[in-house]
Amino acid sequence: MNDAISRFAIVRQHLPVEFRDSVLVESWSNDVWVNEELALRVCWQGDRERLLREHELLVALPVSVPHASVVASGRIANLTWMLLRRLQGQRLDLAWSSLSIDARRDAVVGLGNVLSNLHDWVPPLKIRKMLLHSTQTAPASRDAVVGSTIVPLPLERVALLLDCFEGMPGMSEELLRRVRMRIDGLGSVVSASEFQDGLVVHGDAHFANALWFEGCLVALLDFEWARIGPSDLELEAACREDPIIEDAAESGPIAASEVPMLVWLRAGYPELFNREDLTERLWLYDLCYQVRRLSVPGIISLDQLQLKRLNILAARPRVRFA
Repeated sequence: MNDAISRFAIVRQHLPVEFRDSVLVESWSNDVWVNEELALRVCWQGDRERLLREHELLVALPVSVPHASVVASGRIANLTWMLLRRLQGQRLDLAWSSLSIDARRDAVVGLGNVLSNLHDWVPPLKIRKMLLHSTQTAPASRDAVVGSTIVPLPLERVALLLDCFEGMPGMSEELLRRVRMRIDGLGSVVSASEFQDGLVVHGDAHFANALWFEGCLVALLDFEWARIGPSDLELEAACREDPIIEDAAESGPIAASEVPMLVWLRAGYPELFNREDLTERLWLYDLCYQVRRLSVPGIISLDQLQLKRLNILAARPRVRFA
């Protein structure tokens, strides 16, 4: 089962409904097949339990956190799958260029509102235990870390990934030393207890996981990376590909007040920003994500653009909060 078509052929036999006229669409972590009514996601790498946990979570989520509804999910050999009903709308990242400034603001304020509702939610004990178990189990390998969390924290997770960089083509000893020192220096601003006593966080709430329709943000998608953690962990995904932050990265950290996306997100969820050491905390999240991005399975040499980003983050944060 080394290709998406073969995996689809196996899973399709076990679906509870007919799934015809489907096409394979872009996804960073699963095979995703869609037709007019349904979306099928097939997990074939990393922690295969992600989709089964997501099924349980989606069933439990309140209506104040708009999300897709599950038709069914299951396991076949070393694959897991989930079938969902498609919602009307367009991914926010794809709609963004056509939106007016006012519509962009509404979209990000809406995202902030939804994240606030998610963080206010008190999940059933079963859901909380399920999410805790998924990240408290000590990972045994690089692939296990990459396949279970987007931001590899607590610190022992990112430490395992850094160990795997030793001797990898493209990774200089000097850069690796600087990254280790920076993560060690920032590590104290986020405690391990925040990943035990924290809230339910989406973990990957970037614009590609938000759905926009008729002037409204209508759903938050792809909860497979949801976990227990601090609320401000969501800032990593929100800032990840922001072009204004990216353009300013080489010249030094940009003030959060100069990034429209962050200004709008604060308007929708002001409590998200009410935290000490927020500059350093987001810096640590960014660094850990970048280390993970360079650690995905199958890499034999490191991407120069990603190394450049890592080099910048070893020296300074991308965003500075007042």
